[in-house]
Amino acid sequence: MNLLSKIREDLENFIKASIPGSEIRSKEQSKMMKFLSKILFFNKNFMTNYVTTWYPHIYVPKIPWRVHNDASSIATLAHEWVHLHDRSRLWWVFNFLYMMPQCFFVFGLLAFWNLWFLLFFLFLLPLPSPGRAWAEFRGYRMTIAVHYWLSGQKVDLKWIVDQFVSSNYYFMWPFRKWLMKKFNKEFEKIKNGELSIELQIVHDIIKRK
Repeated sequence: MNLLSKIREDLENFIKASIPGSEIRSKEQSKMMKFLSKILFFNKNFMTNYVTTWYPHIYVPKIPWRVHNDASSIATLAHEWVHLHDRSRLWWVFNFLYMMPQCFFVFGLLAFWNLWFLLFFLFLLPLPSPGRAWAEFRGYRMTIAVHYWLSGQKVDLKWIVDQFVSSNYYFMWPFRKWLMKKFNKEFEKIKNGELSIELQIVHDIIKRK
């Protein structure tokens, strides 16, 4: 077993230990993921290119998953662990934050009582989502850190910012310049060893001899 494979195994074991009941599952075999792919029509690559966390599991495009690209899979697993960790400590508040403001459209179903409730369907528009942006910022900060620790290189921040401003996450935070500045600042902190608790945990797993 090479070093990257060992790191990935250690990370998977840590996730299972820290998130009770956690498993890596196949999207192709999940009816729920197939259903979500219909709802998330704006992300055409949801089933094939994206790993998705649905507490307490991590759903991947196929099994076996990225067996020949351990560095990338380590970064992705660490990213998804941040989501699982946040969900475990915030419970359903995390889900609410992630889905707002679009989740408010459900009140539009009360239009049978008062037509003014139809205005709630406006929340289906691609409005900025501070909660989702916060959650994904924490996840992609981990992606940046793991990439740096494994390669010594700075990840392509443009690609990360594109996730926030494009349809991939329903245009959750369309402020490109602000995001670039923020992620560049976080990268400098990572290089200087100024790590959050989550970053420190994964750093210790990767650097464990």
